[in-house]
Amino acid sequence: MSFKEKLQDRILGWLPEDKIRVQMAKNDKSRKGGTKNRPTEIKRQPKAFQVKTLKDWKDAVALATDPENPNLLFLAELYENLLLDAHTHNTIETRIYRVLRSKFKLVNESGGENEELKVLFESPWFEQFLRHSLWSMYTGPKVIELFEVDELLELTKATLIPMEHTNPKKGFILKEPGDETGWPYKDGNLSRYYLQVGEDDELGLLNQLTPLILAKKLAMGSWLDYIEKYGIPGVWITTDNMTQERADELLEMGLQMISNHVGVIKGNETIALGELPKTDAHKTFQELISVINSEISKLILGQDGTTDQKDSTGTYGSLKVLAEVANDRHESDKLFVKVIVNKHLIPRLIEISSFYSGLSGHRLEWDESYDMPNSEYIDKVVSLTQAGYVIDHEAVSQKTGIPITGFSQNGAIASTKEEPPAK
Repeated sequence: MSFKEKLQDRILGWLPEDKIRVQMAKNDKSRKGGTKNRPTEIKRQPKAFQVKTLKDWKDAVALATDPENPNLLFLAELYENLLLDAHTHNTIETRIYRVLRSKFKLVNESGGENEELKVLFESPWFEQFLRHSLWSMYTGPKVIELFEVDELLELTKATLIPMEHTNPKKGFILKEPGDETGWPYKDGNLSRYYLQVGEDDELGLLNQLTPLILAKKLAMGSWLDYIEKYGIPGVWITTDNMTQERADELLEMGLQMISNHVGVIKGNETIALGELPKTDAHKTFQELISVINSEISKLILGQDGTTDQKDSTGTYGSLKVLAEVANDRHESDKLFVKVIVNKHLIPRLIEISSFYSGLSGHRLEWDESYDMPNSEYIDKVVSLTQAGYVIDHEAVSQKTGIPITGFSQNGAIASTKEEPPAK
């Protein structure tokens, strides 16, 4: 180490860490909000939704898996269209939100919890990062930008690079979809600000769900066609006036009656309504859609007993099995997030900002402790008290929010407050 470097280390050792961090933030103005100085500027295109078919799916997969120059534009458009299906989107979000709402803690190498460091992750950017990471299981690899910071060098957002602007196989962020070259994010100067979650060649679970969702869209479209053709009874107008002029008048009146329900006729003219189909044709479409929804739920959750099955019945044992199946996937999702955070995110945070230097030597663990409801907690306190145990009444009051000023013992009321000494 040179004399200059030794002198710098000695000076920095005298300064508090927060002052060093603030000065670094002032010097690094390019990373404080906005997109003016963003390291990569992509050219976004307007969204245009179109009907998708099985041919579109096959073509999109072929382009996305091209070994020479994969193009994710058409796959991204397909997935965006598929996620308009409310059942599919909500079922995926069910798995994601269960992880987002799970309790976590930060522990050191010996397993000791550090509650102060946990605050670093209680921020919107961390939830954004987890959401993007979990969505990679359904849509393929995600490239997440960790760049924008505030005055203290704390991250303010985790920005997702659009799928069509990435080439995971080559490790490029593309200015325009389909470009053969772009900004390398896996190595070089930009690698510290970008993190890819998911393998290069993965297409996500939505690829497997595509035939089901397209079939559901076809069923719903056919149902709408059926309603348009047969949902409103036909109108039959009979007249003894054989002139073309009168026929045109009655036709115009009949067309307007669909919305106005008013008609004027003359002489022997009559208006009659046709009969609606008496078969339960709607069940054909409804049952097909229900079957498809069930298959979608099974692929995402492993079961369909918790997704809009109001008429489902079963024994306690069968329902318990469904809950265990869903919990298996939840535990797998938590393990996925835990590895991403500990192996990739925490080292990257320490590298890009001194604000997160305290994370060194720490890791994320899921907090499996059980928060007992107040009613159950009070019942336990009563049971322990009756069994002869002495309970910390201040802790009970703090936990339940119920002010406790005394307790009854053998018919007498004893105060929990210390009496002042007698004078």
